[in-house]
Amino acid sequence: MFKLRNILYPIIGIPLFILLVWFIAVPTDLIHEQIEEAIANTGNTNIDVAVNGLSKGLLLSLHSDTIDLIVNKEPALQIEDLAFSFSPSDLFNGEVVFDIDGKVANGDINGELKLPAWGNIVIENAQLNAVPYLTRFGINISGNVFSDITIKDETIKVKFEIPDLRIGDASTIIPLLNTFRKLQGSLSIYGNTVTIDAISLEGDKGHARLKGKIVNRTMDLSLEIMPIKEKITVMESMIIGKYIISPGYYVVPIKGPLP
Repeated sequence: MFKLRNILYPIIGIPLFILLVWFIAVPTDLIHEQIEEAIANTGNTNIDVAVNGLSKGLLLSLHSDTIDLIVNKEPALQIEDLAFSFSPSDLFNGEVVFDIDGKVANGDINGELKLPAWGNIVIENAQLNAVPYLTRFGINISGNVFSDITIKDETIKVKFEIPDLRIGDASTIIPLLNTFRKLQGSLSIYGNTVTIDAISLEGDKGHARLKGKIVNRTMDLSLEIMPIKEKITVMESMIIGKYIISPGYYVVPIKGPLP
């Protein structure tokens, strides 16, 4: 019986001690502050966050009603019903690693983050028309986003696909924009620089490829357009005509500050 008690005491006592420390010795306000600072500093970008309705749960878990991401002082994205779960073994090793699960733009977000600067996040079925940052460009856009985001060494890399892209009529400098029906590509963010490795667009009237950089909110991009000659209208042909490089190949420069 003595030996059994010696075994049971640490089995029961250690988890109980951890729970007591979690609920009593770790203030929710401190966790709130650390989460905001850690996310804001991740990737060395101009990102601010506001965590709302944060609460602690059992088994080293956290829940937040909403987390608002603000990019360059503009509302960018709201994550809802976000749950964090910690691993005690990682805490004992001096690491803060947690799994996340929640809702974003009516879709799902889940992944793993290791503070301060490592993570992998997957977004599925997020609806473009529910992303606040996009509405400021004055483009009526919709579709479901599937994205894989990795964070490493202060760089955020994003791969994404929108298989059902819909763009309404809008005043835009991009020719044939509302004819594209599928978008996929990748980009990276480091500091104030967004590097677009390649974003391809496919549609009823051909396909296009966007690449270049955005530095300090100033665009230096080029859009390569390869239209299907038989499908574009006379007006569309006239619009892209001045950008012709060779028959069937056009390059549109997109430069200047972001709207």
